[in-house]
Amino acid sequence: MVSEDGMRAPYKKHSGRRAGPVSSQRQILEAAREEFCASGFEGTTMRAIAQSAGVDAALIHHFFLSKGGLFTAAIQDVLTVPDLVAVVTDGRPETMGDRLAAAYVSHWEDPEIRPRLVALLRSATSFEGATDTIREFLADTLQPVAAAAGRGRADLRASLCGSFLLGIAALRYVNRIEPTASMAPQDLVRTVAGACQSYLYERL
Repeated sequence: MVSEDGMRAPYKKHSGRRAGPVSSQRQILEAAREEFCASGFEGTTMRAIAQSAGVDAALIHHFFLSKGGLFTAAIQDVLTVPDLVAVVTDGRPETMGDRLAAAYVSHWEDPEIRPRLVALLRSATSFEGATDTIREFLADTLQPVAAAAGRGRADLRASLCGSFLLGIAALRYVNRIEPTASMAPQDLVRTVAGACQSYLYERL
């Protein structure tokens, strides 16, 4: 049985008869991000999330299984770039880094995504294992991109690139470290693209 605080709990995809309105999962995710950011992972309870979302706590367990599963779902919701593999691989391999950097920076700068990203990364600093979970998710997401580059060692390339992108996101949006914090998005893309290209395509 998975404990409420278990970080490895999977995000349960509901099938069959719906237990609540379609918007319930979105309400729960939004409430969870607010609670994680305000109270940290350890200080957040399923009861508090349920109260904030206006749902029964049993519905959270139904959709997400545990608090860890809910955090994992929040990672997926914030860090998943639509059609990432298709976007990055649509062009010459020598410019994959440019398209990857542009895809992530554009996603992060979205006014709906940015506050969610900040809340997620801030809450991740409050408990052990959260940053590793985010890094692993990014690596898994980038593995098909690295494989498409055709330069071998796709797992390692994806892991390095994911860690780098996570660091850039933390510098710019959470820690607000200059000059990264105030760079124009297009300048950030140009700065980040070279490292992304190196991890994806250059010899390791």
